[in-house]
Amino acid sequence: MILELSELLSRAVEENLEDRVAIAFSAGLDSTVIAAIAKKNCQVELFTAGLPESDDMKCAGQMAAEMGLKLTKVVIDEQCAIEAYKKCHKLLKLDFPQLDILVPAYCAAEAASAKGHKVMLFGAAAEELFVGYQRYFDYREKGLNLEKILKDEYKNLPQRELAWLKKICRSFDMDARFPFYNPELAKLMFSVPLEEKMHDGDLKKCVLREAAKLLGVPEFVLKRKKKAMQYGSGVHKLLLKNTAKLPQCCAPKTDLLDHNE
Repeated sequence: MILELSELLSRAVEENLEDRVAIAFSAGLDSTVIAAIAKKNCQVELFTAGLPESDDMKCAGQMAAEMGLKLTKVVIDEQCAIEAYKKCHKLLKLDFPQLDILVPAYCAAEAASAKGHKVMLFGAAAEELFVGYQRYFDYREKGLNLEKILKDEYKNLPQRELAWLKKICRSFDMDARFPFYNPELAKLMFSVPLEEKMHDGDLKKCVLREAAKLLGVPEFVLKRKKKAMQYGSGVHKLLLKNTAKLPQCCAPKTDLLDHNE
């Protein structure tokens, strides 16, 4: 199954490539899998947005060097984060838990557009396919029907996260693409028993990690723990300190946030 998965992942990424692409890169498992496949087929530039000393910024530099890929670091400070949040809010009219996640993506897309990119790849949909969020493990502990939850959330992505990222990229005249949102990948992964996908509750996404190893993803990433973008970039804490300056900001709803900090 792992060999089949690695082949499907390769095809899914390749189908979304042009001669030149940008990748929203956190140096996490999902974006590194995309980068490892894409670099064999086209010109790739990685874009990492975050606070200067954030985990994502530190790890991205290490991984880009190891993979021999060009990296643009988009430094986010307090003013930048607030302005990006306001622009995302104007585009999407969402509340804090959603916009919090989108700020780094907005900043990365803006930087990619400034460098003439027309296509940006994102790792969205990997969490639902490979059971990446901690809340999924919590749901299972509570006896909820996790299989149904995962399928429903995956099915609804085009009306939620994918739609939000597409709209952000369109504002910069770019096309957002999502290699993990792929019918063949979904068919395979939803046929895999949850026990097999969830046997490592610490690192998570164990099946994807096994396929990533076949695809040449560096060892450091294979062992790096899941960290949601708003945390890995440092944006979450920065925005929390400035909620009074944010438009129509509601108090963060902790049950909607992923706690992989």
